[in-house]
Amino acid sequence: MSLFEDLIRSKITELEELKKNLVIEIETRIRRDANASLNKFSEQITNVESEVALERERILYDAVVSSRKKLAETYEQLLKDLVEALYEEVDKIRGSERYVKFLTKLVEDAVRYIQSSDVIIYASPKDRGVVEVIARNLGLTGLIGERDIKGGVIVTSRDGRIAVDYSIESIVNNKLEELKHLLYLETR
Repeated sequence: MSLFEDLIRSKITELEELKKNLVIEIETRIRRDANASLNKFSEQITNVESEVALERERILYDAVVSSRKKLAETYEQLLKDLVEALYEEVDKIRGSERYVKFLTKLVEDAVRYIQSSDVIIYASPKDRGVVEVIARNLGLTGLIGERDIKGGVIVTSRDGRIAVDYSIESIVNNKLEELKHLLYLETR
């Protein structure tokens, strides 16, 4: 073989070796770039998944808070409706024997607490006549006055130092927590 052929073969061998290394180097570079891209996108996907999970939790939290607020508002409205229904019922039974007995018991209890028959009794303008009859029947001395109340009575000592508030509003307010409890149990 000639020198020229040896050189050509040597160069061909070098080129084939270079070609083989080039393919390996390109494959390695492509794999490295692909892994880098995958890692980058995996990180982005993880971040997006985290953001989606956080947004989901925020939406759920907002929905729970909103539903609890709506439920509380509904209970409050039901309680207001219940109280109004009680006031309407008092208006319906006003003047009945049952209501007169109720007022009589309130006046008796208040007088017993004050420990005097010389009292001032305040009543709703709608109940004034009935309360005057009750006071006469109980032998009470004092005044009968009117107050802007839904029903019941407010009884005070003559000097005003002792007052017993048996107005329907006070009775209802004193029972409000019990009413809330009952309302809650009834709506479950």
